[in-house]
Amino acid sequence: MPAANIAAHRRCLLVLLVLLVLLGLAPAARAQGAAEGLSESLHAIRLARGVDLNVLISRRTGSGDGADVAVLLFPGYPGVLRLREEAGAVVFDLNGNFLIRARRHLNSERVFTVAVDCPVDQWTDCGDAYRASSRHVADIADVVAAVREKHGARQVYIVGTSYGTVSTSFLALGLEGRIDGAVHTATFTDPRPGARAHGVPMAGFDWSRAKVPQLFVHHREDPCGVTRHSSVAARRRGIPLITVEGAINPRGDACAAFTAHGFVGREQQVMRAIHDWIIERRIAAVVD
Repeated sequence: MPAANIAAHRRCLLVLLVLLVLLGLAPAARAQGAAEGLSESLHAIRLARGVDLNVLISRRTGSGDGADVAVLLFPGYPGVLRLREEAGAVVFDLNGNFLIRARRHLNSERVFTVAVDCPVDQWTDCGDAYRASSRHVADIADVVAAVREKHGARQVYIVGTSYGTVSTSFLALGLEGRIDGAVHTATFTDPRPGARAHGVPMAGFDWSRAKVPQLFVHHREDPCGVTRHSSVAARRRGIPLITVEGAINPRGDACAAFTAHGFVGREQQVMRAIHDWIIERRIAAVVD
């Protein structure tokens, strides 16, 4: 191949790699950045019903045993991380999800995060029926117990985003006395009709029935039709709401992770606001 053609070929490859990174299609690079400054480990929790549920525990490097507040993360649709080990490395899906890509910003000297997968027997169907069920509550109760008993958590919070808020909403009801609070971000409020719709139980959900402390975090300009800021504002019934403004370089589908729906460009500010509420109950009315 002539030298000029080789050079042109290399330039094309370089441009393609840059595009992959910008479009969020280079999971290895994206995952590496999300884990910056963290020490992470994969754990299989054996549930009382005899199946495994895998979690990824992340701690700020050097925090030692000082971090005693565990925050369980429930990512958006479909919510199946498929946490596993390949060639000695921990790999998983949904790297671009807001909670997963921004987890380092929530970790601190006090807080460590626990990315929660669906149980292995739910990897093919971790939908509404499971998330709204007593089985889901029992499964996560086992996770909470393991995080307290084996990983030094004195307090446990749950945080969900988008479809993950189906879980955190029902868990806030079912885990009273076992968790210390729940945070719902980009909350599912307005499911679309149809046989293949998901999030259906959220149509008339009343979060005020839960007795644990709760917080809503929602972008004012969330473009996703099933997670409207106006719906959260109208239905929160006194539960505090932090409104996020501004976005940087939004791209992709309205309900995808790299629009205002996924707090793109505001990840650090949003995670810091969640952290401050968990540790100090400090509430910023608007995050911009």
